[in-house]
Amino acid sequence: MPGEDLALASTATLRRRSVGNLLRMGHCAPTVMKTLLEASGSSERWPVLLTAGLPGGIGNTGGECGGLTAPLVQLGLEHGREESEDGLPVVVEAGHDLIARFADTQGTTQCREIRGTSRVPLRCIGVVRAAPEMCAACMGAPVAAAVAPEARVAYRRLYEHWNERAFHCADAVLSECATAPAPDEELSDAVTAFVGGTLFTGMTCSALAAGVMALGLALGEIEDSHVRVARMIATMAVRGDAFADDLNAFNRVMNLGHELSEWFEAEFGSTQCRALTGCDFASTADVDGYIDRDGTADCARLARRVAEQVSAMVERASTASHQDETESNR
Repeated sequence: MPGEDLALASTATLRRRSVGNLLRMGHCAPTVMKTLLEASGSSERWPVLLTAGLPGGIGNTGGECGGLTAPLVQLGLEHGREESEDGLPVVVEAGHDLIARFADTQGTTQCREIRGTSRVPLRCIGVVRAAPEMCAACMGAPVAAAVAPEARVAYRRLYEHWNERAFHCADAVLSECATAPAPDEELSDAVTAFVGGTLFTGMTCSALAAGVMALGLALGEIEDSHVRVARMIATMAVRGDAFADDLNAFNRVMNLGHELSEWFEAEFGSTQCRALTGCDFASTADVDGYIDRDGTADCARLARRVAEQVSAMVERASTASHQDETESNR
């Protein structure tokens, strides 16, 4: 999926297209993904489904904003597993540039802090409006200095180790779920950034993020209705259940993603990579300690458990849908 058209798109065009999509789709991550695809000249649906459960901060947990995670998918589609001269994936550099731009603009990367406590999250509109433009800027700018020197050494050390072990957090989940209506190579490219708590930063576990994305690929639908989005916003305004499954096509997967996150936290004690691994991946000493104690084996086991849980959730949801359909046809 070439990003040349996106990098050349005007700010006004990207902003106008993103707001237009938001009014028809209603949620941040799939809106931004749709806008980025359109600006790149792509009509693919599966990347939008991939991001279906990411609104609300990865399964409505308040974590990383969908205005950040969707562009990271686009950067993955653009750069894939391409490596820079020293072996660090290009997407790590571009992604860290994006994170820095996003944090500088919004003051945080976390949905819960952006959304706040207002009935209607008006600030989110500005985030969605600006996110495609920010992604385009990362594609058109030099990003070699986006990662600090010591962190770069540590990331490269860990990345080399994981390559030797044939491990990648998101790949480990998605390859086991067998739920993806997407080309394997392109899907692998799309989730390149989702490693080490996303780009080695230790935030939301990338296996959990991949699990939420797998739910979107397996069960997601795409909202495309101004009327339904208006109804959802009105429901928010009166403090109703705006995220009920039937109010927006993305709600179901977002809610399932939240269910997955609750299971994950109960199972492992935290959703955060740094807490789970006890490791700051920007520190060479911490990375060496992680490698010495075979932390990869622990992460691989965790990823397998996520894949098993996602597969069970998909089977349960599919069975329930089939039963509902059978009853409605009687």
